[in-house]
Amino acid sequence: MMRTLLAVFCLALGASRAAAQAPAPCTPPRADEPTPAQVLDRARAAIGSPGTADSVLHFRGASATLMNYQSDRSYAPFFSAFDTGETWYDPASGVERTTSSTWFPGSGPIPPRTVLAAPTASFGARDTAVVPAAMQHGGIRQTRLLNPWAVLRDWSAAPDVASGGSCTYRDFPRRVLTRRGPFGEQRLYVDPRSGYPVALVENEPHYLWGTSRAEYVWSNWAPVGGGVYPLTAFRMVDGETEISRTVGELGMAPRAGAPRLSVPAVPDMTPRHWTEAAEAMPTDTVRAGDAAFLLASRAYTEGAVLAGDTIYLLDATLGERRARSDSAWLGRLFPGRHPVAVVVTDLAWPHVAGVRYWTAHDATIISHRTSEAFLRRVADRRWTEAPDERERRRGSSPFRFRAVDDSASLGGGRVRLYAINGPSSEGALMAWVPSAGLLWAGDYVQTVSERSAYGAEVLAAARRAGIRPARVAAQHLALTPWAALEQANSPVPPAAGP
Repeated sequence: MMRTLLAVFCLALGASRAAAQAPAPCTPPRADEPTPAQVLDRARAAIGSPGTADSVLHFRGASATLMNYQSDRSYAPFFSAFDTGETWYDPASGVERTTSSTWFPGSGPIPPRTVLAAPTASFGARDTAVVPAAMQHGGIRQTRLLNPWAVLRDWSAAPDVASGGSCTYRDFPRRVLTRRGPFGEQRLYVDPRSGYPVALVENEPHYLWGTSRAEYVWSNWAPVGGGVYPLTAFRMVDGETEISRTVGELGMAPRAGAPRLSVPAVPDMTPRHWTEAAEAMPTDTVRAGDAAFLLASRAYTEGAVLAGDTIYLLDATLGERRARSDSAWLGRLFPGRHPVAVVVTDLAWPHVAGVRYWTAHDATIISHRTSEAFLRRVADRRWTEAPDERERRRGSSPFRFRAVDDSASLGGGRVRLYAINGPSSEGALMAWVPSAGLLWAGDYVQTVSERSAYGAEVLAAARRAGIRPARVAAQHLALTPWAALEQANSPVPPAAGP
């Protein structure tokens, strides 16, 4: 079997990426088809879930998680974070325990962490304690849904499972079951020939895209303990693979030798993205000059400068809730009616999630010329299931964009934008506020405690532009003496070409 998989893998390396699967034709439920309970019974019998009082599932594997939201381009290829570790799953309780280490560009292996995923709650393990992890539940839940044994157990216990008819999915007809999940309807696709579950599909809220279609797909099944388990599993979002897991060593293990697989009883947790908690953090202001301020929370700092009659907001992070807070602050800091222009310094998704709010309020978006297509896609995305302010004002607030190539002067020179244009910062901007002696570095200065590629490239760009600020601030850096950045990155590399 593994030789066959290797051959398929080698062929895939030379193949072009296939187009995303188009919406599948479906037929309504028929009176003579199996009931939902019968479909689930057959699925459990087909793949097994052979845990007993004496055994649990155990496997070792690796996962790649696509970092499409923070790679150096808004289009593929994207880099990935990799996790390696082992998982224990108790079919009796539905609890899955994973201990893994993460590899990330420039760091890794990060020390192992252990999480436990129950059907409706998540936990972290610290020494011998198991503590609720409500903030991490959204991400931990995603990993548990890669486990079809857990999914079938959850569906078998649900009181509201109904038939959704039959649909073509991954080229073949599948029976569809439906139930209500935390975000609305979930759909479970089951192969009518083998009885195997094929995929779980749901629409999920997204802080930048409004609603996304998430698919959890299982394939390449292998025998284990009288049943079968998928050696590969995937989380796909809007047709793109975001998580790919490969299982290596697989088997049933004695329960007596397994780590703790019990969790305390807690209320059901709601899966949330971390940006929701970040948006809820209060924002305060730091004066950086006569007409320049930082809008700072524990999660993200932004800049605001009044130049002439226009307010220039330096980055719009996190989403509409943060943008509303920023708008209120701007009204207090700069009384009166002022047009607003938003300077977008880079395209990491959390860094631009406030753009939609500002475009709904007729703000001009100013960014590098390479950013325009992505930012237009953000503004044009339809938010039909949970309309935001831009969706509600669609048609009355056109997208206004000003492109920057190498540099731009704003507000009569009171704000000057420069392309950083280093090897790791192509397409990124920085903003110079001469009256405040302040350089706004966006996401491209994150530390002054050690040398960094980003920091060195900002220094080189400043030298190239002929400026020497007194202070620097950034999304994750408080107002800091420029000399500290120079010292951390000494010697300063020679200025690169344009």
